[in-house]
Amino acid sequence: MELKSEKSIKEYLEKLPDDTIIKYYLDVEYSPFPVLVLEEYTRRFTRKTKNEIIKDLKLQTRLAKKKTKELATMAKKHKLVDDVTRQKSEEIFETAKKKGYSISEKIATKGSILGSRLKNKTKSTLTSSSNKDLDLLKKLGDLQKAGIITNKEFQEKKKKILSKI
Repeated sequence: MELKSEKSIKEYLEKLPDDTIIKYYLDVEYSPFPVLVLEEYTRRFTRKTKNEIIKDLKLQTRLAKKKTKELATMAKKHKLVDDVTRQKSEEIFETAKKKGYSISEKIATKGSILGSRLKNKTKSTLTSSSNKDLDLLKKLGDLQKAGIITNKEFQEKKKKILSKI
């Protein structure tokens, strides 16, 4: 598009995005067609009323006062940004340590519970298997007394069963 006439410049300005118009408006004294830029800006953006401008200024004043108080408090305490950052980092580390400690305690508790359950199960398994082995020994002893198996066969079976226990 060639920018030769006022009409072509207006068309060009209408096609520009808002942020570009705002930039042109802020640097209006350096633009080649300041009046046209001002017209396009006012066409796109409604002007604020006096009350709205005062309200915005009061808000900005409150925010500036608040920030100034924060900086004054930091200056009184002789704290620098690095000190504040270090303090926050230490707080985060302490929180992480506490959480890690509580998690490790929970894991230890769960581990001991699981360990005791496992011990109980293995004890009950060993007890039941040893009871079975003792019953088997009694039966073998009865068979030997009855003369069904020899003393040598009884001793061999007895060794096998006792090695399991």
